[in-house]
Amino acid sequence: MQCERYRTVLFVDLSTGGVTTRSLRPDVTRRYLGGSGLGVRLLVELCDPTIDPLDPHNPLIFAPGLLTGTLVPGATKTSVVAKSPLTGIFGESSVGGSWGAEYRFTGFEALVVIGSAHEPVYLWIDDDQVRIRPAGHLWGKDTFETNAAIRAETDPEAKVGCIGPAGETLSCIASIIFEGEMARAAGRTGLGAVMGSKHLKAVAVKGSRGMRIAEPGRLLEWAAPEIESLAAKFGNFTRYGTSASIEVHEERGAVGIKNFSSGDFKAQAVRISVPSIRQHYAHKPASCIGCPVHCWATLASHNSFSRGPEYETVGAFGAMLVNDDPNSIIAANEMANRLGLDTLSLGNTIAFAIEAFERGLIDRTLTGGLHLKWGDPQTLLTLIEQVSRREGIGSLLADGSRAAARTLGKEALALTVEVKGLELPMHDPRAFWSSALNYACGSRGACHLEAVAFAVESGVPIPEFGYNSRLSPYSPDGKALLVSQMHDLMALYNATGMCKFFLRAIGGPDWIAKAVNLVAGWELSWKELMTIGDRIFTLKRLFNVRAGVSQADDTLPERIATLDRNTRHRAVPFEAFQRMRTEYYSIRGWDQQGRPTGERLGGLGLLEQEELFID
Repeated sequence: MQCERYRTVLFVDLSTGGVTTRSLRPDVTRRYLGGSGLGVRLLVELCDPTIDPLDPHNPLIFAPGLLTGTLVPGATKTSVVAKSPLTGIFGESSVGGSWGAEYRFTGFEALVVIGSAHEPVYLWIDDDQVRIRPAGHLWGKDTFETNAAIRAETDPEAKVGCIGPAGETLSCIASIIFEGEMARAAGRTGLGAVMGSKHLKAVAVKGSRGMRIAEPGRLLEWAAPEIESLAAKFGNFTRYGTSASIEVHEERGAVGIKNFSSGDFKAQAVRISVPSIRQHYAHKPASCIGCPVHCWATLASHNSFSRGPEYETVGAFGAMLVNDDPNSIIAANEMANRLGLDTLSLGNTIAFAIEAFERGLIDRTLTGGLHLKWGDPQTLLTLIEQVSRREGIGSLLADGSRAAARTLGKEALALTVEVKGLELPMHDPRAFWSSALNYACGSRGACHLEAVAFAVESGVPIPEFGYNSRLSPYSPDGKALLVSQMHDLMALYNATGMCKFFLRAIGGPDWIAKAVNLVAGWELSWKELMTIGDRIFTLKRLFNVRAGVSQADDTLPERIATLDRNTRHRAVPFEAFQRMRTEYYSIRGWDQQGRPTGERLGGLGLLEQEELFID
């Protein structure tokens, strides 16, 4: 039985106050699924790729995955999509928690916000009742305060996504924080600034309609044993979460250290690992809605609680800044979440600033007398506050490292470690060469989650693709095919709302195909599903090409390409990188400038006139 009810997209125009709905054609869902698959298709339809990202006509799209809100374990994600103010290209940020499921329970598939309100507002979506409410009294409040205030004004069970002061000041590294102290963050690509440019403080949702499932009995019969067995496959990941891997990644050479200039943080990594952190705090395991894997925790201190830092944040505020003080990392994590800043871009940008200060490119006139130094918790905490409010040197750093370096000059640009404007995550590509290719050719810049190919190099099996053992991380052989396959697979993860940490438990597309077919009533093979992933990833590239991206942008930071991390993890050789990129273009059907060919677009049905909506 197919579940082909018309899927409805909610449109809110903040300039006019208009609220409308439009029904998607059934074939659109089958071609793009949901999440960022549907998100990029809407973006291509509604957005001029050359537009200023802070222009009111840049649509801000919230799209839960196709499986989000169902019984499928791990299906918790929502994609937020817009043209990125940080990179100027396709912008996407994925967030877990329960907001996406709650939004789908209202009966809507996606939310598109256009225009800009004259005064601060927030959206209150209660099933099909959509209200634009004044938010002047919330402007300036942090995300935890805003979450509490809006739930008091609407419904104690409402799920809230909001911006903090960083989004209000249009910082290009501003995030959107969901669910208050739980701090689920749509962190990357600066979409909090898009929200701020629309004077939209928050989106609160409450749904009671449930969801239509094609095969509810069969889905329950299939999902119940999966839920029971999956948690056991995660081991210490369930006990400690992602931050437990800081020592492992340091040993692998994957943690970014001292603005990616140094190669040793072994002793310090022990001090900031999660077992050390939790010795001093009461903690409680937590998970996203319906997820059997409790991969994060809340920390309690002084009669308050907040979400503990995960691996990327521990790396960005710890090793990246040569900071081994766990208390300052916890404090900085909470501060960044309250103020609404992407911890990854923020940690990178602060590291850039410290090195630029050391080299005399930033002086005390710019810092207001503040001495920027490595391993100093006060430098970290002071700069977070200043960046969020564009005060002092924060006005220079608020738009990320590339924008700051362009202001300071050519010498400073050599200190940035970013691709297409997006700062690197805490997965150094000198440890896994597949990451180098992924960062260069990914649709949003340096994002480890866009391919997660390093997991396959580490031995995570993907039997559908023929990967059943570790691959050499320092060889270009086979990496173009691997990254191409993983780009398409991770596009499926985002489109279905699957958490990418489940890669280690469910692997490739066959498991996802079973879940999709039970929910939607289709009979797709995993190979057909991979074609959908290819279509989604290619459409993101097409948007970027129209925004001006070419081969010249598919490159590596100078530091990664020229500076050895240590004797074991050396710079990625240009010849090896160039070979991987050339092979990747060929596999994807792109020309020498990185543009999808007409033949490739035609084969994916992207040259055809395609109607999105029934009405």
